[in-house]
Amino acid sequence: MNFVNVHSAMDTQAGEPVAFDETNVVRGLEERRQLGAFYTPQRLSGMLSDWAIRRASDLVLEPSFGGCGFLASALSTLARKGAAEPAKRVFGCDIDSLAFTHLSKLFDGHRDLDGFVQGDFLDCFEVDSWPSKFTAVIGNPPYIPHQRIGKERVRELSSRVWPGTGVGGRSSLWAYFIWHSLRFIQVGGRMAWVLPGAFMQADYAKALRDYLPRRFERVAAFVVRDRLFISEGTDEETVVLLADGFRESEADGRMAVGIAADLEELEKTIARWTEGLWTGDLSGPSAAILSLTSAETSLFSAVAAHESVLMFGKLAKVQIGVVTGANHFFVLSRSDLEAAGIPESACIKVLSKFKASASIALVDEDFQSYAAEGGKTFLISLGKEDQSAPIERYLSTFDTKRREDNSTFRKRAHWSETYDGRRPDAFFPVMHHDGPRLVLNETNGTSTNTIHRVFFHAAAASARTRKLAAVSILTSFSQMSAEIVGRRYGSGVLKHEPRDAERLQLLMPKVGTAELNSVFKELDQLLRRGSRVEAAMRADTFIYEAAGLTSAKKISSDLIQALAVVRQRRRP
Repeated sequence: MNFVNVHSAMDTQAGEPVAFDETNVVRGLEERRQLGAFYTPQRLSGMLSDWAIRRASDLVLEPSFGGCGFLASALSTLARKGAAEPAKRVFGCDIDSLAFTHLSKLFDGHRDLDGFVQGDFLDCFEVDSWPSKFTAVIGNPPYIPHQRIGKERVRELSSRVWPGTGVGGRSSLWAYFIWHSLRFIQVGGRMAWVLPGAFMQADYAKALRDYLPRRFERVAAFVVRDRLFISEGTDEETVVLLADGFRESEADGRMAVGIAADLEELEKTIARWTEGLWTGDLSGPSAAILSLTSAETSLFSAVAAHESVLMFGKLAKVQIGVVTGANHFFVLSRSDLEAAGIPESACIKVLSKFKASASIALVDEDFQSYAAEGGKTFLISLGKEDQSAPIERYLSTFDTKRREDNSTFRKRAHWSETYDGRRPDAFFPVMHHDGPRLVLNETNGTSTNTIHRVFFHAAAASARTRKLAAVSILTSFSQMSAEIVGRRYGSGVLKHEPRDAERLQLLMPKVGTAELNSVFKELDQLLRRGSRVEAAMRADTFIYEAAGLTSAKKISSDLIQALAVVRQRRRP
């Protein structure tokens, strides 16, 4: 651990920090992505510093100070609070050497200051130049997913004893930063963080969402609809997390959640929350729910209470598609097969792109059409006992070293046996922009892990139940349910993990078989023509009227309108 001495540019007479220009000392976007460094807008860092710092005597820690935006804001806030020497009251850490170039510009010449550590904050435990506790911890921790942290580092972090349970595994680096910062908070202290949208929806963040309200007297999370970091090279949704009044021990507590259109609305809402005039939603809702009016929420809840509503998981098991370990090698187009001399009959039909299934039923003609367009629809799979000379020759072209290092290959009885022999009953998209479809499988094909496989339970195995489920998922009610249980990602895409998909709510009223078959065929034709809106409205009419919902047209109109707003708000 290196301690860096820098110089202060604090004018102790005026009490205001000297502005600094970082335009000549910045990393490119790709370098910042590697470091997980996305510099916070000055207005936001100032807003959070003003909230977190209450007195001239406060001690402030910024665990990943990067471009020094939060440090500059903290110095300004302390000066306004009357601190005689604000520079003595701020401390920080960063692993990036360039951060210290920014720091030397911010603290420019009046005195040495050794409260800044160059190194990994997660390795800071007792730093001699730091106070043992801080009254405020503020910042924007690095956004680095667990895959890029490194296996050894993940293993080491997961083995640590953390305050809460469920820490580690797939946690991103920013989550570890919050956990680790808890050891530095003084009783009664505050935290203010700028976090990615994953805080509200990732499984690994649930432990934080549960634990923080038990250790702080008040906690609030604000989803900001404006994409604040687009100029920084990411369109990740932003969550501002505030925690007030660190407790000596755990107690009952719940996190308030709200949504703000932009920084101006955020500032006003934070002020109202601080004054006790805003309580937010304490039920732990998703960002989709926060986008609904109270009337829209009541309408959705009323439909959800209908006796025919079921969770999709009651009907089926959703699992990831075939994991080949090297899709580029095992999933081929028709021209790839011709080049390798492999006959189509030796391959397994595979759905590798959801766009190849235009409707709610996948038929062999869909595979043929996509293959004719150059799509990859052929899966190579060869077990130890299988015989296929062309495939054997093709497999021999795979680099031996890469094959031996591939962890997926090592899990299989034979490295090239990619297909598990389980034909799915239907398919469900992993990621999508315009809502999910349940596509019934009328072929002997399967899908790659870019698309979920659906296996209906024995009790729901009838063709009637499957068709009704496929129709029902198209309704505005189920599409809204998909928004609520799904996970929003940067570009506005909605993602459903298998358990998320199983939480999807469906209206499954009693309908006649002949009428159902007729509507299913009609919807299939509409979707194949690209008439998604018309198909959704037809599904609404059929399902809502069959369920006996009063004012079915009004319910459909209101939910479609609300759904449009929710989708618009998850997009940059």
